Amino acid sequence: MGEPGIDVETGGLTKFATDVHVDTDSVLGPATERAQVQLSDGVRFGAKNASGAVHAAKQRYAQSLVASTENLRQYVAAAKLLAAAAQKVAADFDASDSRAAKSTALAEEALWAAAEEARRARLAAEAAARPPRHGGRAEAV
Repeated sequence: MGEPGIDVETGGLTKFATDVHVDTDSVLGPATERAQVQLSDGVRFGAKNASGAVHAAKQRYAQSLVASTENLRQYVAAAKLLAAAAQKVAADFDASDSRAAKSTALAEEALWAAAEEARRARLAAEAAARPPRHGGRAEAV
């Protein structure tokens, strides 16, 4: 039989949070910023083309780029929030496990102390119930 109580494995949550932070801070976040800088001048193709179809395609493409970069920015923000939440949950579980272990240890100590007190009381009661001995000598009645 294992340790008493519930042992919550928080390593997976912590690893998830770390991986997401690395991804958002080192890959997705910087890529989003680079994309915004590169696209800040707007859509460059078809600048000298008078065609209405090219102009409409250029507008749809610009709208799609704005929506895509905003979606990516929101994804990075949501991923960071999720990673922070996972870290907090892992930390809270770790703290809870620690508090529970301390509470369990205190309860166990109290239980052992009560058992020892009961044992002493039983031994005293048994000793009191036995007739007294007088060193093995016979006694006249």
